[in-house]
Amino acid sequence: MHLRRQSPPGNLGGITTSGGNFVTYLLGRRQTLLAGAGVLAGSVRRASAADTVRFGSVGGLTDAGVLLGTEYGYFTPAGFNVEHIRLPSAPALLTAIATGQLDVAGIAVTPGLFTASQRGIQLRIVGDKQSVRPGFSATRLVVRTALHTGNEAETAKRLRGKIIAVSSKAAGIYMVVLRYLKSQGIGPHDVRFVELAYPSMVPALTSGAVDAAALLEPFLTKALQMNVAKQQNDLVAASDAASGESATTVPMVYSETFARKHDLAQGFMNGYMRGVRMYNDAFAKGIDKEKVIAVLSRRAHLDAKVIRDGFPAGLDPNQHVGRKFLEDCQTFFVQQHDMQKPIDLGKVIDESFAQAAVARLGKYS
Repeated sequence: MHLRRQSPPGNLGGITTSGGNFVTYLLGRRQTLLAGAGVLAGSVRRASAADTVRFGSVGGLTDAGVLLGTEYGYFTPAGFNVEHIRLPSAPALLTAIATGQLDVAGIAVTPGLFTASQRGIQLRIVGDKQSVRPGFSATRLVVRTALHTGNEAETAKRLRGKIIAVSSKAAGIYMVVLRYLKSQGIGPHDVRFVELAYPSMVPALTSGAVDAAALLEPFLTKALQMNVAKQQNDLVAASDAASGESATTVPMVYSETFARKHDLAQGFMNGYMRGVRMYNDAFAKGIDKEKVIAVLSRRAHLDAKVIRDGFPAGLDPNQHVGRKFLEDCQTFFVQQHDMQKPIDLGKVIDESFAQAAVARLGKYS
């Protein structure tokens, strides 16, 4: 495995996993990795924690809080720079956190995120790297244009016997898609699921290799602009995010070592929250929207039109963690035999950094 700094990508490295096996293997080798010291560290610059915080993600617009915080110097008051390291998947990010190669990461909800603590990997879920709420959903179900009738219920019926792509069946998005299909009277055995990385979904829709996909921005907007697919549903209700609490689909995670460096960890949250609030100002209130789009386009290496025309992701401006979605995911993973038993989320979720930032900055509304 190779950690690399953010650079203009050919794609955004979609989240692909193979259940818990990959995580189990890598975390089981934790002591070997630590002893080797260089297995994951190969390309990471060794800087003191005093001047560099190593942030990892799979890339994309949901990094907006970090990108804007970096652009406008929101991390500067705490006396550090943020080094952005891109990895291809949630398991890779989790392993990097576990072995001390990252300080902070946005990690999608997978069984490995929960079972890490059962394996002696100490981490803390401290905030929201991506969430879903009404009007803010960057992952949506799309259907090939040829199948779409213009009527949601009629199109849903056409999905029977068809192939649907998801990034992973050992992830929260699989649960969400199953919920949506159930709402349309379609059971899990009425369709066939395949796992594909997000960048591979658009070509698969184009060729007809898959009939529908749970697609993430910016690939979502690209597919719609190319007219290879039509939106079927925004998945807000299926995420149970329509009832008032956002569904935290990608939590912000601190390593235990980083969390114990309290001033540094708090400084990161303060700067990140300011960046997230600028994002919400732009996409929820229209404040300096074009300026924000220009920054995100340059720093995320994306066409400004794709950002402007796309569906914004949810980034909670107060960094509240939506526990219900995490609890639902745990229950689902146990039912799918991806986890043996649920963990006590109260021992993993730590909102003290977010609460201190809100006390400093004021509550956003």
